Amino acid sequence: MTDDIDLVQQYAAHQSESAFEALVTRYVNLVYSAALRQVNDPHLAEGVAQAVFIILARMAGSLGPKTILPSWLHRAAGFVAADALKAQRRRARREQEAHMQSLLNEP
Repeated sequence: MTDDIDLVQQYAAHQSESAFEALVTRYVNLVYSAALRQVNDPHLAEGVAQAVFIILARMAGSLGPKTILPSWLHRAAGFVAADALKAQRRRARREQEAHMQSLLNEP
């Protein structure tokens, strides 16, 4: 089995789809379950997991050789999930304010 960082470096250097696919296959369940524990919503957890792998793709070239990828992915899932929950709360608050404003403007 190929080392995680070797796969990350293959992806970073050669845009190797097979290397990235191997990483996703290996860790999608870990990332999704970490996200689901945070957000408690399966659809939102899917979006968080996708975002984490997009971040991995963008940052692949900057990860060091001593990076422990499962830990990195777990932490990234926590950060992305927290941002998603924050955005969800803001959206709900804006919708509530808009609803209250529309009630005030009714004749």
